Amino acid sequence: MKNKKYFTVAKILLYGILIINLILIFLSVNRSSTAVLIFSQLTFILFICAAWFLIKTTFSDFFTNLFVMMDQMMNRETIQNFEHIDDTYISQIYHQLKRLYDVLQMQQSSIETEKSKVQSFVSDISHQLKTPLTNLHLLQEALKQPGISSEEYRDYLEKQGKQLDKIDFLIRALLKISQLENGLIQIQPRKASISQTILLALEGILVPAEKKEIEVYYDNTTDYIVLHDPKWTSEALFNVMENAIKYTPQNGKLTILLNRTEKYIKISIKDTGIGIPPADLSNIFIRFWRGNTNISEGNGIGLYLCKQIITLQHGYILVNSNVNSGSEFEIFLPL
Repeated sequence: MKNKKYFTVAKILLYGILIINLILIFLSVNRSSTAVLIFSQLTFILFICAAWFLIKTTFSDFFTNLFVMMDQMMNRETIQNFEHIDDTYISQIYHQLKRLYDVLQMQQSSIETEKSKVQSFVSDISHQLKTPLTNLHLLQEALKQPGISSEEYRDYLEKQGKQLDKIDFLIRALLKISQLENGLIQIQPRKASISQTILLALEGILVPAEKKEIEVYYDNTTDYIVLHDPKWTSEALFNVMENAIKYTPQNGKLTILLNRTEKYIKISIKDTGIGIPPADLSNIFIRFWRGNTNISEGNGIGLYLCKQIITLQHGYILVNSNVNSGSEFEIFLPL
């Protein structure tokens, strides 16, 4: 850098003139020469002038470049890396400022990402709550109509109850998502029976399965002790099973199988439902995503939660599905 050349020249001048001054002073003392003493002083004054010029030039360039760099920082412009970093203080100051700017840019980017997540989350909440709230308003207006029968009145109240249940479910699910994403809920793995965890998940879907006359098969004679969080893992499994019941027609079948591989426990949840189009398989774990089906029960939360819970336990999920041939979710948890 040009600054290093200035400092090198200044050092040479400093040491050279100091040596010359010492020699001249030594000569003037030994020979009592006034002329030599005066010449030594003149050379010292020359050194001061030269050093002042070099220092002024160096710091003038330094502050000019510093102000340009600060303007770029305030305007959030890209600051290019230095071609060469030397051992001068000025070069190190530039380097540290560049590092500080990069850190601030990363923090700003992180803040903007979090802000975008919050905006997206609020938008998702608004969208999800809009339909049941609209339905409640319509049902409320229907109840105000004169001359409705007691049977119609009970029917409207029952529909209102269903909409309130849907809102309650959405709020609880959204709260879980928010807590998981922000680390407010900690997965607490412990060695426990995976079969008991599966049975816990099954308890929540037996009634709706019975209503649709769906056969549920699970052989619980095989069991493994696996390091996992039974509560959250059962929630993840329940979400997959609940989806299977929703999208399986009357008199269908749901099969849960438990197997062990070399490094994982595999839980297979297979249904005889409507299946998933190949183009949609990459989207099913996206929050609030729903496929183009005629079934209105889904909300796009269950599978998203399931993946989050399994991923936090260092597991993964594979999906095999064909339209009108059912789906199979394979959930892998490490041993």
